[in-house]
Amino acid sequence: MTTTLPAHPDPATQTPRGGGAWPALAVGEARRLLCHPATVAATLLVLGIWLVPLAADPASGAYPDLTRSSWTVQYPMLILAAGAFAAANLAGLRPHQHRTTEFERVLSMPRWHRTAAQCAATAAPALLGFAVAAAQLGVRAGRPGAAGTVRWGELLAVPLFIMVAGLLGIVVAGAYPSVAAGFVTLTVLVVVGFVGLASSSRLRWLSFVAGEDPFRTPPMPNHLVDRPEWWHDAWLAGLGSVAVATAVFLAGLRGRVLTVALAVSLVATVAAGAMQLRPPSAERDARLRAAHDAPAAMQVCQTRRDVTYCAFPEFRSRIGAWAAIVEAQLDAVPPDAAVPRFHVRQHLPMPLDDQGTAQPPPLARWAADDAAHHTPNAIPVSTRWSAGGVGSFDETEVLGFSAMVAATVVSGEPPSPDAFAACGARGGLALWLAAGATRDTRGALTTILAHTSGGGLDLPVLDSTAGVRLGVAEVALGRAMLDADPSAVRAGVARHWPQLTSESTSVARAAALLGLPPPGPPPPPGSGTCT
Repeated sequence: MTTTLPAHPDPATQTPRGGGAWPALAVGEARRLLCHPATVAATLLVLGIWLVPLAADPASGAYPDLTRSSWTVQYPMLILAAGAFAAANLAGLRPHQHRTTEFERVLSMPRWHRTAAQCAATAAPALLGFAVAAAQLGVRAGRPGAAGTVRWGELLAVPLFIMVAGLLGIVVAGAYPSVAAGFVTLTVLVVVGFVGLASSSRLRWLSFVAGEDPFRTPPMPNHLVDRPEWWHDAWLAGLGSVAVATAVFLAGLRGRVLTVALAVSLVATVAAGAMQLRPPSAERDARLRAAHDAPAAMQVCQTRRDVTYCAFPEFRSRIGAWAAIVEAQLDAVPPDAAVPRFHVRQHLPMPLDDQGTAQPPPLARWAADDAAHHTPNAIPVSTRWSAGGVGSFDETEVLGFSAMVAATVVSGEPPSPDAFAACGARGGLALWLAAGATRDTRGALTTILAHTSGGGLDLPVLDSTAGVRLGVAEVALGRAMLDADPSAVRAGVARHWPQLTSESTSVARAAALLGLPPPGPPPPPGSGTCT
């Protein structure tokens, strides 16, 4: 019995003949993967997640931390990896869908050549993902106040896990030629990817992307970050090599070379996987403790208008934003008013305890460190920062720092990062100075008030128990000052500065001095911060 080829075979099963057959086939498969609806839809979704919020509110991208962005940029790329899996899996199922598997035996190119070409084609969506991720980091690097360092190992993980996802799609198609098998496998991979993003265990590194809890891993200098991204890249590359060897084996390739390649890939993958699961080194832990307790030796400083600003080198771009807040408040102080000399030093946010509770800062160690480096009475400022009014958690640090500066200005006393209750006229004046300093501080107040109930304000710094606390009446006075005519309020503050900064001046008396309506009846005793 003879086999007759179809008169019009499926073009997708035709193999070019000649010396350039395999490269041409690989290029054709790459084009199909890029143009596949799954890849196109995933790419558009990733671009939408990035560009739509940026177009709606350009300020939302200000003050990025490039170190953190190096791995957070991977998160939406998991969507493109899922698209690459689906496209590659359906491409591998194409001969079964068209019922042309038997006819491939008479083609001049072995079946495993076609599978190898499909494996090589997965580099196309991988390069696309790399280009999108690199473009995002490039845009963020050009934003105002950009800090941190791009971690190239993190960026390289994007094309690697997209390629691995595509290769796994081909392997599943060769092992189980069924759309259902591909769907089930993709579902399992999505669950694994979600666990990798949400978990804090070291085992999350066995997923495509290892996420970080932003509350427990705040922005910090690159050399303090514990992320074994290069070992993770090696693990992904080894996993991809195993997938390629498995795919061509299922497609009919046999031989000693393939066996050796598969064995070497397995050993390398296991070794790299074990290395990325190692705990942080003792040296890194010691550097982190030093950065928390005595960061001055790691920092660079600038002096502007008799105020010295010290920051970790990767965060020096933020000094301009801090100075703008300080100088705006000092400009609002009458020339004859006494303001204590102070400085500004950047600190890492305080880690939460096991119950997620804020901790007090090590004030004594900070004071000794500041004194040793000729910056006594330093006001702490966080590595977290944000544009105002974008709804960011980091806006708390913006207004918290500004409130610490304002509390120093109105009290006339050297600042302390310990908790400070600003009551009476001082409280309203401090809020006016803190929130009215810049557009970012005003926007931060709007965001914080939208998430606050009760009328009072607790403005912590460094995720700690330290900060400035304001009562209900003080917040009402400060908001009234912010809403009134700016020039009239500024003139009234300059004229009545001694009374407004006196501890004995009440909120009602301050409102009368400034020509503002009374902020309301005083709260009953014991009902708030200042009662």
